Amino acid sequence: MDFKSIQKRDNIFSSIKLLLAVVVLWTYNSKMLSPSIDAVSSMSRSFVVGGVQQNPAYYEPFSLSSVIIFTFLIFMMLARNEIIPAIRSKNFQISSISLTLSSLIISILVIAISVMGDFSPAKGMPFLLIGAPVVLASLLVVDDSEILPLKRLSRINSRIINTVIIFSIFIGMAFNISFLPPIISSEISTFFSVILILMALFVFYQISSESGNPLTHDRRSSTMILIIGLPLIIYLSTRLLFLLHNPDSVTRERWDLSWSFMDMKNTFEINAWPIQPDFPEDTRWQFLFGAILNSARATLLSIILCTILGVIIGVTRLSSNKLASGLATVYVEVFRNMPLAVLLFLVMLQLGETLPMFKDEANIAGWIYYSNQGLFLPRPDTLRIIIALAIVFSLWAWGRYRDRNGVDDSPEALTRKSLIWSMALVACLGILLTGDMSLPNYVKPNPAIPGTWNIEEGSAFEVTKAFMALIIGLTLFTASVVAEIVRGSIQALPRGQVEAAVSLGLSPYQRLRLVILPQALRSMIPLLNSQYMNVWKNSSLAIIVAYSDIFYVIFVMMNNVGKLIPLFLLLLVIYQAGSLLISGIMNLYNARVTRVKI
Repeated sequence: MDFKSIQKRDNIFSSIKLLLAVVVLWTYNSKMLSPSIDAVSSMSRSFVVGGVQQNPAYYEPFSLSSVIIFTFLIFMMLARNEIIPAIRSKNFQISSISLTLSSLIISILVIAISVMGDFSPAKGMPFLLIGAPVVLASLLVVDDSEILPLKRLSRINSRIINTVIIFSIFIGMAFNISFLPPIISSEISTFFSVILILMALFVFYQISSESGNPLTHDRRSSTMILIIGLPLIIYLSTRLLFLLHNPDSVTRERWDLSWSFMDMKNTFEINAWPIQPDFPEDTRWQFLFGAILNSARATLLSIILCTILGVIIGVTRLSSNKLASGLATVYVEVFRNMPLAVLLFLVMLQLGETLPMFKDEANIAGWIYYSNQGLFLPRPDTLRIIIALAIVFSLWAWGRYRDRNGVDDSPEALTRKSLIWSMALVACLGILLTGDMSLPNYVKPNPAIPGTWNIEEGSAFEVTKAFMALIIGLTLFTASVVAEIVRGSIQALPRGQVEAAVSLGLSPYQRLRLVILPQALRSMIPLLNSQYMNVWKNSSLAIIVAYSDIFYVIFVMMNNVGKLIPLFLLLLVIYQAGSLLISGIMNLYNARVTRVKI
């Protein structure tokens, strides 16, 4: 096949791909813009009888235009990204943010025009509010292409000319929409779909022909993404506004985003710690806060345990002992491939079968009572707990201060450290046990009937079976993934690091603690970050073991109150906030670990 035939075939394929892209964009734009225009028309139509607005979907022009235009403006500012670099720059110039300022001025002017102008709900208002984001996007296209600026003018002056020309044409068309050809006035979605497709093709041509400045390429790529996402942004904005003021009273009630019902008394009881909501006196907010604490403590304990177990299993998989390595591999393959929901169910079932029946009244020296209902442990004095924690923290801080100029890893030093920590832990245990400790107060009103015993409320620390099942399930499941992260991170280290540690005469424990794990942390932490966030999100499966976590409490509230959408939004915000908190902490730790370059 000669060169001309190959070139001809490539041209045909390029034309077919271009045609398919145009068809897909046309369908996508039409599907997004048509319902958006209908929604704007419905929400801008005012029908007042006797001073009462008869259109439930009606919005004041200021509110309607502000939400639509400023929503897109935020996305546009993120795409252009002028403000943050300008703030960080030592030589700030107004020209560096002139496009953002021009877009902001246009947005304010369009909002003011929508309020003061007399636009028809059928054509004028939809054309104005749908066209304004298109105008803002066109400013990016023109700014990147530099087709309108005059060469003799500065960049800021050329941007002003571009803005004035484009905005004047758009406003002139909006005020004279009735006099425009039917293809524009009657087919607004078709007109703007064509404009968006032309802009997308033009930007794509610029991107494909750009081979020089990477910054220009990035700006044009961001503009391309913004143009493609523009119909979706408008659709979501108008759809949300329409749902909040839906003409259907049932739909409008579902989308009522007021949380006043959370101020009412709660109608069910939960088991929470350290703050126990008072049923039926406390509000739903207080019960939700107790559920958040339940999820947080389960997540925190699971993260600690799965990290310890995962490191042990991951290191064991690299052991030269075939039996230990094989057992670790079996553990990873079994628990990593098992659905967490099934694992939680099996753990809960096994705990119910293993722990003694409630009627057996099993206990250890009257200090610990246990049954298939849970554990009742002695409750130490709060002050003594604080003292013990202070001792541990002080010893840790002293060790960090002592090793600030280097770590003494000699056998004598390790023995000395182990002895000091052992003595400190024994001292803490003695402080906890010799103080005013509250033992479980066993109560049995009728000794003749088995299973009628109970522990006086407040006399013991209760660990429920649901909490144990959730912790065990999350730990076993996540530790299998953490083990693979540890193994992969260790194997990714250069072989010479281990050989150098061996040549220095370090013991296997010293090699692992001082050479291997500190370097492996650099690649482990980003992956552990994801797994720790998964622990937080996977804790929502606690409903399987009847543990009173966030999802369980909100799910019961949904059944009692019926406010599904507000409660789901609340659920989304809580889990998102928890994930961001975990991610932020891990990113700070990652920055500290990677501070030293190797």
